[in-house]
Amino acid sequence: MSQMLVFGLIGAVLGGGLGVLIALDTKEGPIFITSNQPVTELQLHDKPQSQGWENIQVTRLGQNLEATGSRGGQPQKVIINAFSGRLVEHDNDDD
Repeated sequence: MSQMLVFGLIGAVLGGGLGVLIALDTKEGPIFITSNQPVTELQLHDKPQSQGWENIQVTRLGQNLEATGSRGGQPQKVIINAFSGRLVEHDNDDD
């Protein structure tokens, strides 16, 4: 009986630790669009437009959305996770 309790506690600690590692290893950046539902293409179009972007094109890439356009004559690109609204990749081409 005590052996089952020890193995149960060890399993709980390992399972909890693994859950924390998975939660911390999302490789996503900060929240770009706050929403309690999946982010739509229109939401991703409107957010950069409100920040001065022009000629915005939104493309779905699996579970991600990519917006490309320009701001101040410079090309801009942002990729977000459509489910979380978090930034996946932010690439300002400063070439």
